[in-house]
Amino acid sequence: MLFDQWIIRNRYTSVTKLGLAISLLLLASCPSVVSAQCMAATDAADLAAIYPGTAANPNPPSIYPLTSDRYAVQYKIDGGNWTDARVYISIYGGTTASPFQPSSKYAAYPNTSMSFVSIPAQPNANVQLRVTKQWDGSFLASDHVYVRPAAKGIPSVLMPDGTVKIFRRTPSNFAGEQFILWWGRSDTEGGAVQGMVFFLNPQYNAPTGNVKLINSTADLVDVSSYDALDFESPIAFDKGTDVEGAGAQVYQVPVNINTIFLGPNAWVQGKFRFEQSNASHVRRIYGPGVLDGSLFNYAYRQCRLFDDHRADGLESISVDGTPEYPDQLVLDGIVEWDNDFSALAILSAGIVNNVKILGWNGNNDALRMGAGTTATNVFVRAGDDSLELWGPSVTVTNATVWQNAAGGVVNLGWLNVYPGDFDVVDGLYVVRTDWPDPAPDPSWTAVQKDLLAHQDNGVIVSMMVPGTIFGKVQPPVYRNIFVDEAPRVLFSLKILPPDCDLAGLKVSGGCPAIDLTLPSEVNLKIQNVFTPQSIIQSSIGFQILPADFTYDFPAGTKIKVPSDFTLTGTMNIDMTNVFVMLPNGVWLPLTSNDAWPVGMVRTNGENVNINYDLNLAALLSLFNTKLP
Repeated sequence: MLFDQWIIRNRYTSVTKLGLAISLLLLASCPSVVSAQCMAATDAADLAAIYPGTAANPNPPSIYPLTSDRYAVQYKIDGGNWTDARVYISIYGGTTASPFQPSSKYAAYPNTSMSFVSIPAQPNANVQLRVTKQWDGSFLASDHVYVRPAAKGIPSVLMPDGTVKIFRRTPSNFAGEQFILWWGRSDTEGGAVQGMVFFLNPQYNAPTGNVKLINSTADLVDVSSYDALDFESPIAFDKGTDVEGAGAQVYQVPVNINTIFLGPNAWVQGKFRFEQSNASHVRRIYGPGVLDGSLFNYAYRQCRLFDDHRADGLESISVDGTPEYPDQLVLDGIVEWDNDFSALAILSAGIVNNVKILGWNGNNDALRMGAGTTATNVFVRAGDDSLELWGPSVTVTNATVWQNAAGGVVNLGWLNVYPGDFDVVDGLYVVRTDWPDPAPDPSWTAVQKDLLAHQDNGVIVSMMVPGTIFGKVQPPVYRNIFVDEAPRVLFSLKILPPDCDLAGLKVSGGCPAIDLTLPSEVNLKIQNVFTPQSIIQSSIGFQILPADFTYDFPAGTKIKVPSDFTLTGTMNIDMTNVFVMLPNGVWLPLTSNDAWPVGMVRTNGENVNINYDLNLAALLSLFNTKLP
């Protein structure tokens, strides 16, 4: 051990009366031993959260599906007739799943919202959209309306009548696409406040064969003789064993059901949890319909191990158990809207295409991707990590992300268990980042009372800890990344101590005891990045433990750091063709000579090796394959 250690009493020592009392209290709070009750979250953001139907917001909760009062949309395909499309809306702070959190700095309820519309299309189609603004007058030239991601070059035109027309031709390999209407009139009126996203969908056909049509929950009572379910209308899962009401329940998908279809008019309120076959079955959820989590309760999102409020604490789509031969989940086309917790359980060899996710607040993680998972043509607006590459051989292609007030756009991993080998991100479009923190620049010195300190906010983020071995066999490659506006932080690639106060760690079995003197190794290749200059610094390196910093290792043994200690290891980061737009509009390549003045990149610790390079061939390949 590098540090002196002092032993605290643990479960093997004699127990005083006070110790016995404390032990009994701990047992009473442990769901696997005694208690069947889960308490609402009580961190600072939760205590400040404003729920509908309370004194701070006496309005009743919004009832979805709700037609947008912000935008109307018509579409036509290949010169056909104009067709009205229903535009839906989620109002931030309007449901128990997404209470308003003042720390987000968003405009208060009911001003912040996200509207969406689903448009059916086909390959090689000429799609026209006509958008009407429905409040405070029509669109104006001074609103500067355009479409994000800007890198896609999707044309838009302000018409004389104040509507906006958008034109898009789908490619021959069309499998879904998403883009956003962007404009601005004031701090409280514009695309950043009243969002509008378009979902272009390929044709999804309902399953055939041994299929049961689901029009009400009564149709789910006995599905034992079927292998597919077809949802074609709005439905709320009936009240079950959980304390929440109808629409805030989990449907346990039996092992005989391998296919679930959400048709264009399906709006399913609840969550799906798949019983595992232990035979590596392919389980598919697909179609353009919506899985709505708005009736769950955000305050109980960490209650998945308890008897009550368990439904609130489960992912919107999850699996039951960890069998030796897990089933493979395939998700295609669906919309997951207004989640109270994470959208997905960690997928193993999962396949995700054209999935669209909205979760407003913290712990609303989006795509959690384990070994061998692929994700293509996805849209995420999340209040926590959007793209979690938490296994080897994970591939993400053509992802559009709007990052809310917390979380990383791409998260390499927490703790030290994710290898990262053979991972690929190819085509990442960051349309907006809403982080109010960290402020000011993040510190290299760990603060015992706030170890996280918003360091998980950034476009590419590592929350990994000592003992990490990342990208050693084959470094991951993140390439072709386009950022539409200045991010607060571009890179937060750190090795740092684990934050044991995070609720997720507490619920999942406690904070692991980690030897903070262990060295780490991080290898990563970043290519073809185009971004405005970040607002504050990016950080690449190793955190400093200040004198008197304490931690447990092994469990039950308290270690005190005698003097400032910088965590150790090696980082090898290749940055090829990283271009930064300065505030004056000038684009410059990131080089070793301008890493700080242009890239706002700071490093800390020994063996932090950043190789800055320009590669013309890689640029030409990008222009030929990714840009219009």
